[in-house]
Amino acid sequence: MSKCLRYRAAAGFTLVEVAIVLVIIGLILGGVFKGQALIDSARVRSIQGELTGFQSAWLSFADRYRAIPGDFARADHQIDSAATPGNGNGRLDSASERAGVWQQLALAGFINGSFDGSAANVGSAGSVDCTAGTCPKNPFNGFYKMAYGAQAAGSDSDANELLTGRQMPVGILSQLDTRLDDGVAMTGRFQVHRDYVSTCTRNGNWDNASANANCVGVLRN
Repeated sequence: MSKCLRYRAAAGFTLVEVAIVLVIIGLILGGVFKGQALIDSARVRSIQGELTGFQSAWLSFADRYRAIPGDFARADHQIDSAATPGNGNGRLDSASERAGVWQQLALAGFINGSFDGSAANVGSAGSVDCTAGTCPKNPFNGFYKMAYGAQAAGSDSDANELLTGRQMPVGILSQLDTRLDDGVAMTGRFQVHRDYVSTCTRNGNWDNASANANCVGVLRN
């Protein structure tokens, strides 16, 4: 082997070659981040569509039956004999009504799916618990849920609320808040669930820097 070849082997990569490699890595990472941003944006649009769809279904149901879904006392007579009736007080304040809201909406044809109206599967008003077949799934394998209460962290009065379900990334909820409301986690119609304030917000705002993948949002009616 010549001295030239031995020197070339010992020298390793030149600065130009290292620069080229770094540029290629940068381009790859840029493409990955851009692709992830596009995926997140598509997910936000999808979830926004689901939430506004639920709201539209709620309002259409109320307009037709003069009662809110889940609470409709004559649901078994005017919708379907399989429907679980509510008590008609205008609030989703029992387990049977929290489960019945999805069953009544589906049986009346306002949302797609089949729901069993099982009070045993829907959890308490303060929890985000539910099961497949009783509540619809969100895109992150949590469950959308409606309940009467004050789970929105900045609220001081009870209302019928729509919970996004657990496993929602904080960045997704932050974008949703900007699209649906004021973009602030502790104010407005869309807020953070009070049980997730410490892990998903900082100084009253969505803590996007934390990249927390298990947050819950609350949309108040």
